[in-house]
This record gives sequence, structure tokens and C-alpha cells, in this order.
Amino acid sequence: MRYQGIGASDGAVVGKTVTFRHHDPLHTKTVDFHSQGVEIELSRFREARQRIFDDLTSMALEAEKKFGKNEAGIFEGYAEILMDNEIEEMTLSFIEEGYNAGMAVKKAIDMIAEEFEALDDDYMKERAADIADIGRRMEAATSGEEQIHPPVLTEPCILVADDLSPFETVKINHKYLQALVVDLGGNTGHVAILARSLGIPCVVGLKNASLSVEDGMVCGVDGGSGLFIINPDQAMIDLLRNTEKERIRKMDALTKKAAEPALTRDGKKIAVCGNIGSFEEGKNAMAHGADGIGLLRTEFLYMNQDTLPSEDEQYERYREILDTLEGRTLTIRTLDVGGDKEYPVLGLGKEQNPYLGYRAIRVGLSKPHILKPQLRAILRTSAAGPVELMFPMVVSCGELRQLKAVLAECRAELENESVPCGNPAVGIMIETPAAAVMARDLAGESDFFSIGTNDLTQYTLAVDRGNPLVAGLYDPLDPAVLRLIAMTCEAAQEKGIPVSMCGELAADGKAAPLLIGMGLEKLSVSSSRIPEIKEILRGIDTVSCRELVGKVLTCSDAAGVHALVGAAL
Repeated sequence: MRYQGIGASDGAVVGKTVTFRHHDPLHTKTVDFHSQGVEIELSRFREARQRIFDDLTSMALEAEKKFGKNEAGIFEGYAEILMDNEIEEMTLSFIEEGYNAGMAVKKAIDMIAEEFEALDDDYMKERAADIADIGRRMEAATSGEEQIHPPVLTEPCILVADDLSPFETVKINHKYLQALVVDLGGNTGHVAILARSLGIPCVVGLKNASLSVEDGMVCGVDGGSGLFIINPDQAMIDLLRNTEKERIRKMDALTKKAAEPALTRDGKKIAVCGNIGSFEEGKNAMAHGADGIGLLRTEFLYMNQDTLPSEDEQYERYREILDTLEGRTLTIRTLDVGGDKEYPVLGLGKEQNPYLGYRAIRVGLSKPHILKPQLRAILRTSAAGPVELMFPMVVSCGELRQLKAVLAECRAELENESVPCGNPAVGIMIETPAAAVMARDLAGESDFFSIGTNDLTQYTLAVDRGNPLVAGLYDPLDPAVLRLIAMTCEAAQEKGIPVSMCGELAADGKAAPLLIGMGLEKLSVSSSRIPEIKEILRGIDTVSCRELVGKVLTCSDAAGVHALVGAAL
């Protein structure tokens, strides 16, 4: 039996199934929805909301460790929606009408989900199901109802589900996951996003296919074409296996070629480096042909820790990564955290608006006991090989001077202690409109720039990329963002300092001609994207790229940019 769905993550596999269905999708079992009193029900609502908020915060941290920072934003966005005053006001209104807390909050959240469902935007439509799931969880939490959990996987399998919420997707043991097959969802849903980040074949949008599947059935999945086959015959099994062999052959060819430089058709060398957050990711980046590490996220040293990492511990971890690079450059970003994540060891607390609050170098400058050990460890590491030091979220020359003064103190201390230290290049991330506007001044006091398009886009467009209410407006190819990037590149070129990019846009193959045309000489991306980005760069020439930039910078909307960029490929 064949089902045609939406191919969400490439790869073909044949395996045995494990099923997961929501026979009773988290609804409270009682049919009596009457209130026991406004104050009692409102108290139940607030207690349940805090529990679900804590769950979402925990899931964000777990998702960041498993999939990366961008995927963690899914949970951060839902947490914001849950804590919105409008939810409480709507819930209170329904409680006053006589509903209990569970039904009241579900009705309130369902109304918001329906607004999403009515929008003419696939991405926003898919957020509706996620928001409705939060409503069901809130309803269950107010009544003490036990919630449904995904199966515990103990051997390789194809997981077939009617639906998977963000909570459930993160909780699955991905070690044994050969493929994901889901009745609901689309190409921009959380299941598809997380499957792609893991490199797991995935087919979604199969309607009721899961009803035809039982545990232990042999099934086939082709995540490229969107095909799902129950009990495939030998010819189909052979076809799927050959499809996968061919995909792997092509990827292997790209990976082998990835070790070679990325030279444009007219001979311009572009470095393609890796974004990593651990030693293991560093090894993976090198295996995929990285020309170095363009971004080492150091937050992993502070996750799930009871005490702050010591200077020696940090040095050992940085040195461990540097030693795998065989002489290539390691760019270390100082701690970039804030109130949007819970790192208990840092004692930062929660903020009402963390993205505009106490984060990144603002934390470091006010907490030298955190910043100085890290800077000392980086200086020591730089004595052993090529290291760059990168400060995040710098918005002014004043901040940069303060940071460099602290760095000078650390260097003087190490020299007085006769501890070897190097002289790393000191650069900053351009990730706010303020930094882009001040790029000429900042370039005069920096050794390099690295453009972080994720934050630059959300700050420029006033869009929280993790908030599903507005995430559809998030577009790094918006003319406002591109003009700031161009401004930054021009400033760097005038001052003679290199400029790179480490945000999501760097990994978008269709944007490569545009970025090279602006003057970027280094792109830093996730390991799996390195071979393909290098191959794309080999097919472009800088003259055509500059011509494309000239056209794009005259566009007045993102649609015009996308049309030009698409036509250039």
C-alpha cells in the first residue's frame, strides 16, 4: 500500500515500524466544565500555566543541546504566547462565564489557534496545531490528567504517528530513529525542521496513513519524494535501497570534494567554516571539509552545571577543539546568554523582554568573575595555534573599548604569572542595526567582523523569530536587512578588515551569489551544509554577483529580492 505525502527530509530507508497515536489527545475526561469559583479556577490556571511554562523552558534547553539554538526558539516562542496577558484575560472571561480553568484556557488558546489557521500562510497555519497542543496541555495540567508520551525506542525503527507536538518530538530517542512518518504537518512544521537538523528521512502530510500501520510492520520511506510504502515488495525494497545508496554516493562525492578550496569560476577563494558548540561538532565539521571554525558557541560549558567552569577547564576544552583543526583558525565567541534561557549557574534570573535586556557582553562586563576566566582561557589557547576572539552583541565603540581593556588586564595578569598567551585577532559580531550603522567606527577598532544574520534580522524587522505569532514576517532577505549587511561590508572593506557571516543566511545556497557580491570572504555554517555551499560557490563568478547586488539593493520589498535571487541561480 502506497501513500503520497510531503517529502520533508531527504533519505530512503526500509525498516520495522513503531506506532504512536493520540487515541485520547490530551482532553480532560470530565464532561462537567462548571467553575468551582472564579478565584479557585484562576489559581488553578496560573499554577498550570507556570508548570507548562517551566516545561517549555526545559524543552528549549533540551532542544538547543540536541538540535541547536534556532530549533530551541520554537519553545521560547510558545512560552511567550502562554504568558501573554491576553491569554489570561480571555481565560478569566470564560471562567466568569462558568467554565472551569481547563476548559476556559483551552477555549482561549483554541481561539488564537483558529486565527492562525485562517491566515493565508503555510508557516503560520502549521503553528496553529502547535498552539492548540499547548491548550490541550494546559487543560490536562489544570485537572491533573496524565499526558500521553511517545514510545520509548530501544532499537532502530520507523516511527509512524498521527501527529507529533514539539514536546514529543524532542523527547524521542533519536538514536534509534530511522525515519519519521506523520499524518499531519507540512514542510515548515517543527517535525520537518527537526528531522532535517538531525538528517533523518521524514514524510509528513499523509492524512490517515498511520491508521493502516501496526507495530512491527515492514515499511519503506523516501523522504525526498514523500513516498510511504506499507509492506513493500522486494522490487520496491531494492529501489529504496538503491535510492539511498545513490544519495549517499552523491553526498560522499561532495564531502570528498569539500576538502578542496571553494574557488569561484573567476578564481576567488571563499572560506567555508563550521558553526559548532562542542568538541564532537568540531570533529564533524572537519570531516565535512571545514576550512576552520567560524563560530564556537561557548554556552555548552555552562549548561547543566552546578558551578562555573574554571579557567583551566575552559582552556582544556578550547585546546581540545583547536588541536583537531590541523592549523586552521578557531574563532571563539564569548558567552552569549541572557534572560531568554535558564542557566542557573549564572544567576541571571528572568526578564520581561530578554532579547532587549541583560545578555551577552552586557553580562560579561558586569560580571568580571565570568568574563575574565574565559578571556584568560582564550588568550592561553591562542598561544597554541590560530585563534580569533569574537565578542557578541557589541553595539558601540564604548562597549568594545571596555572589552578590550578587560582583555588587556587579562593579558597583563598572564604575563606577570609567566603563563604563555598569544595575540588573537579581536573582532565583533554585527547583529544589531546599531552596530551596522556604526560599522565604520567599529571597523577602526576591530580586527574583523562576523555578521550574525539571525539576530540582525529580528532586531531590524522587530520580529521575534521564535514567536509563531510573527515568525512569518522573519526574512533575512528583506531589503532593510540586506542594506545593513551591505553597509557593514563596505565599512569593513574601507578599513581593510575581513568580514564573514555566521547566521542562517550563510547556509542558504540561493543567497550565496548575493553574499559574495557584497564582499564576504568567509561563510560559517552547520557542518552538514559545508559540502553543498562549497559546491555552489564553485559555480558562481564575482562579477555577476556584484551585478546582482546592484539590482537587489534597489528593491523595495522582500518579494522583489527573492525573485532576483531565484533567477540568478
